[in-house]
Amino acid sequence: MSNFANFHLGCPVWHCRDWAGSVFDSSAYTSNALREYSKVFNTVEANSVFYATPPLSTIERWMAESEEGFKLCPKFPKAISHERRLVQANEDTAAFIKILESLAHGDRLGPSFLQLPPSFNANSYDQLKSFLTELPKDFQYAVEARHVSWYDKGDNEQRLDDLLSELGMDKVIFDSRPLFAAESPDDDEQSAQSRKPQTPIRKSALNKSPFLRFVGQNDVSANEAWIKEWAPIINKWILEGKRPYIFTHCPNEANAPYFARMLHEQIRKLNPTLTEFPEFASDRAQDEQEQAQLDLF
Repeated sequence: MSNFANFHLGCPVWHCRDWAGSVFDSSAYTSNALREYSKVFNTVEANSVFYATPPLSTIERWMAESEEGFKLCPKFPKAISHERRLVQANEDTAAFIKILESLAHGDRLGPSFLQLPPSFNANSYDQLKSFLTELPKDFQYAVEARHVSWYDKGDNEQRLDDLLSELGMDKVIFDSRPLFAAESPDDDEQSAQSRKPQTPIRKSALNKSPFLRFVGQNDVSANEAWIKEWAPIINKWILEGKRPYIFTHCPNEANAPYFARMLHEQIRKLNPTLTEFPEFASDRAQDEQEQAQLDLF
């Protein structure tokens, strides 16, 4: 499997039809997508949990199909965060915690992340504090605050940072600047721009597992300036003994693995001790083609 040893790098999903034959072998379809994905990446956002809490049998299958050392980062179900807004959500939370317990028992659990609704503002601090303080202390968590009031560089932001620091939790950094850097004729990018927030960026880590969700353009080379901005920060976290979780998003997820590879290569330029990024299937095919051409001479 791909174990970058010092940090975790992955995509929002482990299956994309376009990855078969390019990132992975052509045989990598739904039935074995997670196994193939976990040979290249060592983490994934388990976003499907946001829409419905899966049965434990599904969780057991995920653990069996993923490589040793692989970590899933489940998103809190929307029933908890968006529908109940953290209030009277004991039953849904208990079901989600069982998922975390199962993943932890199988050594497949990374930080789970709580994405707050866009309208959940700093006036709801007490709701947030009450919910977070009641969570089991056995697991890692990260909180994604989207409303601008949490980023006032004043009392609201300080209260949130202090709360998360006290509880040993991290704050999700959601960087969509590359996506919004230019107007785009690309339908996927236009759709993403209409849906994705432009959360203020904070580059500090509150605890031991900084959590970055990095949203780029489909043309991964267009993301280079932001990659070069983040690479030394991520490398600094690694050198400090932290264990970052980094997830690369693209409007067309076919491009997300190439975005991740470009980011990894930039970090490795700063820190050559890091493990090399694994080859994609398309790389191996090109190598074989070039070798075949050499054999003709």
